[in-house]
Amino acid sequence: MFDFSTVVDRHGTWCTQWDYVADRFGAADLLPFTISDMDFATAPCITDALHQRINHGVFGYSRWKNDEFLAAVAHWFRQRFNSQIDTETVVYGPSVIYMVSELIRLWSSPGDGVVVHTPAYDAFYKAIEGNQRTVVSVPMQKTAHGWEGDMASLEAALSKPENKVLLLCSPQNPTGKVWTREALTTMAALCERYDVAVISDEIHMDMVWGKHRHTPWNEVAHGKWALLT
Repeated sequence: MFDFSTVVDRHGTWCTQWDYVADRFGAADLLPFTISDMDFATAPCITDALHQRINHGVFGYSRWKNDEFLAAVAHWFRQRFNSQIDTETVVYGPSVIYMVSELIRLWSSPGDGVVVHTPAYDAFYKAIEGNQRTVVSVPMQKTAHGWEGDMASLEAALSKPENKVLLLCSPQNPTGKVWTREALTTMAALCERYDVAVISDEIHMDMVWGKHRHTPWNEVAHGKWALLT
């Protein structure tokens, strides 16, 4: 049912990944490894569900906040991560970066710092700087065992009163670092200590390999926080 051998040519289809490389990086004919998109056909179970909805024939306004949808979200967190979520706290947002920007504006003021583990997804820089906030970089450390976060450097950044938000990427993009529960618990305690709000971008939470296990931020959270999926 799942064909990961046949590549679909997406050139000339207004494809962000292939048709707008020059817009993003100033040169065409680059290999774009910078966007979570793929060149394989969508799985049949997804297209079947879309066809079923299309065959209904009416495309009026529908409410996303209904018991069936919320139950599916709760079921996924419970089945995948053994995590319980309060469906009353689920809100809709048109995209992760849109919600990042909204939360940055809500929880900080122009000139404030937003702490980010680097290297980071390029849209993080744009969302922070585009909202007149300052990127506060906490570099990841490459070791023989993979990428690691420097908790001492993180605490030094979080302790500064002008830094109001930790923009966490979990798992981390682009290093692929899957934060352990212990590391996330330490981050949560530090953010609570220094009254720093947390935006946890967990859009890649289902893509972990081997023995690694993703821990949703709601499992360790204190204070002001949002989990984006």
